[in-house]
Amino acid sequence: MKIDIPKIHQDFFDAGGNPDAKRRGTRGRKNIGETVGIILALLFSFFLMFYTFSYSSSTQEIRVATKLWSDFGAHIPLIRSFSYGQNYTRLMSGQAIESPLFPGEPIRYHFGFYALVGLLERLGMRIDWAVNIPSALGFSALLILLYAVSFQLFANTRISWLTIIFFLFNGSLSGMQFLRDHPLSRTTALDIITNAKFPAFGPWDGGNISAFWTLNIYTNQRHLGLSYALLLAILLLLLKPIKKTWHIGFLIGGLESVLLFVNFAAAGISLLFLGWIFLIQKKSRMSLIISAIVALPAFFLVRHMSNTASTIVWQPGYLMRGTENISSFIRFWFANLGLHTFLIPLGVLSSPKAVRRLFAVPLMLLFLLPNLLRFSPDMINNHKFFNFFLIIGNMFSAFALIGMLKLYNTVKQPLWRNVLQCISGAVLITMLIGSGIIDFFPIINDTKGLVADIRANPDVQFIAKHTNPEDIIANSTWFYHPASIAGRPLLSGYTYFTWSYGYDQTQREAILTSIYQ
Repeated sequence: MKIDIPKIHQDFFDAGGNPDAKRRGTRGRKNIGETVGIILALLFSFFLMFYTFSYSSSTQEIRVATKLWSDFGAHIPLIRSFSYGQNYTRLMSGQAIESPLFPGEPIRYHFGFYALVGLLERLGMRIDWAVNIPSALGFSALLILLYAVSFQLFANTRISWLTIIFFLFNGSLSGMQFLRDHPLSRTTALDIITNAKFPAFGPWDGGNISAFWTLNIYTNQRHLGLSYALLLAILLLLLKPIKKTWHIGFLIGGLESVLLFVNFAAAGISLLFLGWIFLIQKKSRMSLIISAIVALPAFFLVRHMSNTASTIVWQPGYLMRGTENISSFIRFWFANLGLHTFLIPLGVLSSPKAVRRLFAVPLMLLFLLPNLLRFSPDMINNHKFFNFFLIIGNMFSAFALIGMLKLYNTVKQPLWRNVLQCISGAVLITMLIGSGIIDFFPIINDTKGLVADIRANPDVQFIAKHTNPEDIIANSTWFYHPASIAGRPLLSGYTYFTWSYGYDQTQREAILTSIYQ
C-alpha cells in the first residue's frame, strides 16, 4: 500500500548521451550529498544540545543555559524522579506515574522521554549525556526526515535543502525589531553576532511576535524534536511504497505507541493526519486499522499511567494582543510567519494534485483549530500545533519559491536567466531566514546557570540519605529545590508549572501554607 504521489522528476541526462552512466553519476553525487547532510545534522544537533546543557565533573555542577532555566526547573525534577525517586518503581510495576511537582495523582505531562533519560542516568550515565544523546538523536532525526519527506513529495534536492534551512532559521519579522533597536551601520554584523537577547519574545515581552519559532524551543523542550521526527516517520511510511499492508500497519502502530508516551499533542496531530488519510485513501484503511490495533495497548497503558484529560475551550486569537478582528489576525500572523504567510498557501495550491489532496485539509485545520480553541489551561501550549504546521508548511514554501524562480526560464539568454534567478533567490531567501539568523546568536551567546549536584550540595546529600524515595517534601522554595535534585517530590511545585499542567494548585498551595503557619 502507498499513497500515490506523482513525483516532479527532473531530467538527469541529456538526449543523445549515455543515460545509464549519467544517472549513476547523479545518484552517486546524491548519495554523497545525503551522507554529508546526515553527518552535518548529527554534528549540529549534538553541538546544540551539549552547548546548552552540560556538566562540570570538577565542581559536580549541572550547567544550564539561562534560556533553559525555566523549563529545566521542571525537567530535572522529572528526570530525577526516575533515576533516584519513586517513579522508577511505579514505572517498573505499571503503576501511575506522579509529577514530582504535584504528587498524589497521575501525572498530567507526557513523561516518556524524561523516563528514558532517568533510566539512562540510573544505569550510570552522567545526566548531561543522558539528556543530550536522546535529544541530539531526536533532533537530527527530525532534520533528516524533513529532507526525506520533502524529497518524497517533490523529488527535488533544492526544495529539500531549503526546507531544512527554513526550519532552522525562522521567517518571522523579529529581525525588523532588532534593526529598530540596532539601526543599520558599519557595526551591524558585529551587533548580530554578539547579541544575547531575542529581539522578540512574545507574549512575555508584551509583543505580538511569539517566542516559539526559534531553536530555543527545541533546546528547552527536549522531547519535541523526537516527537516531530516520529510524526514525519509515520507520514513517510505512508508515502513510500511498501508492498505488504500489514508491514506498514505494524510500523505505524509501533511509532504511534512511542509517540503516545513522548508527546500527547503530537499524538493528537498524528490522528488528524491519519484520520484524513483514512477518509480519502481507501487502500490505506487496512494499514491504518492494523496500526490502530497495534497502538491500542499503548493507548490504554498511557491512560492508566497518566492523566491525559484535556479541557478544550473556545478561545479565538491565540496570543494576539489588542483588538481581535480579521485585520489584526492577518497582521499578527504576518509578523510571525513573514513571507511564509503567502508562500505556504501558494505552495499548497500549486503543488501536484495528489500532494494537495493529502495535505491541504489537515494543514489548514492544524492552523485554524489552535487559533480558535485552547487545548490546555495555558494557551501558550498551543504552540506545538503551530510548530508542526510550520514544519510541513516550510516544504510548500520551498516548493513555491523554486517554482517562482523557474518563471525566469522564459528569459532566452542563459546568462541573464541565471543572474536573475540568483539575485531573486538570494533576496527572497535572505528575507525568509534573516530573522532566524539573528535569533540564532542569542542561543550561542547565552550564559550558564549552575546547579550544585548531589555530591556538591550538603542539603541534597542530606535529603538523599535520610529520606525515602516515596517521601514528599514540604518545600519553602520552588526552582531547583534540593529535594528535586535528590529525586524527591515537592508537595507543591512552581505555580506556573502546576497551573499550566491542569492541577488544582490553589488548593495544594493553601495546604502548604497551612503547614508552615
